[in-house]
Amino acid sequence: MELYIKGIGCISPQLTYDNSVFLPEIKKHSGNRMMCIEPDYAPYFEAGSLRRMSRVVKFSAGAALIALKDSGVTQLDAITTGTGYGLLENSEKFLKSMAESTGPVLSPTSFIQSTHNTVGATIALITGCNAHNNTFSHKGFSFESALIDTRLLAVEGATNVLVGAHDEISEKTFALMEKLHVFRNNEDAEIKAYEKGGNGVVAGEGAAFFILSATKGEGDYGILVDNAIFYNPESTIEVKELIEEFLERNKVGLENIDVVISGINGDAKSDILSHEINHLLFAHQTIVLFKHLCGEYMTASSFGFWLAAKMLIAQQIPESVILKNRHRRPGYILLYNVFQNDHSVMLLKAC
Repeated sequence: MELYIKGIGCISPQLTYDNSVFLPEIKKHSGNRMMCIEPDYAPYFEAGSLRRMSRVVKFSAGAALIALKDSGVTQLDAITTGTGYGLLENSEKFLKSMAESTGPVLSPTSFIQSTHNTVGATIALITGCNAHNNTFSHKGFSFESALIDTRLLAVEGATNVLVGAHDEISEKTFALMEKLHVFRNNEDAEIKAYEKGGNGVVAGEGAAFFILSATKGEGDYGILVDNAIFYNPESTIEVKELIEEFLERNKVGLENIDVVISGINGDAKSDILSHEINHLLFAHQTIVLFKHLCGEYMTASSFGFWLAAKMLIAQQIPESVILKNRHRRPGYILLYNVFQNDHSVMLLKAC
């Protein structure tokens, strides 16, 4: 079932929270992690509530409220979110308090605010939405699972659904993963560095939310046609066949795809398959990247979805994301993302 994108909100390591502009400049992050550039939250939250919120709750709920305002929707039929790690900082605080506690009673506050569905619950409290509220934590499939849930809700009659994803970088978890040599230094967000590849990825974070609806309206960003997930395909040929079957199911020829958004993350070893797919399938398509702007994390594909929505309504592609330019206007966009063994595709088109 096709769904119309009515509103978007994204808080990321780039200047994305202002929907009136489209990547006006690229923020360069030094080091091996890319942290969110956050807006002034005063217009969105009361001062008392803001002080009690952790950083990830602020930028996630903030992104959701930006999307809601952008859409003009006043009543939600459902909220569905995806997250890989959930609220890491609060989880670490709770574990630390357990380790250091000497008394019989432990304050439950950090635990209550560390569960994966905290963001969805916070958004529901702010918006007064008492309907369906679901959170998926399926590693690299978290955002994709939320999209599937949204499509199923639309089939059952839901009109306006808030769907999104969020993940954060926390100091302790980052330090542990850094010791495993998972990360590498960022090279000023240059796309050519991601094409060349290296060892490791640049850690990222962010939140992106969208209002999806079964009904068409004025000013829609674009249309989500379909999405699918593939776990641990055995070879490039299998991925090629799965993508071809996905397009055939949606009655879209490969030649109709104008833009491919590729989840290349800069790690030479993990990017081999993505480069091979681009060579085998997408020789005539414009190929763009996005992880050089937001870093790598389990729900980074939600940033790619935001990029697709912006390209569809603007009918232009920022030079900063183009890996290979075939000078095709974004009519049909295919987002192909890879996170470890989790592969996913999303098909979007202009209204």
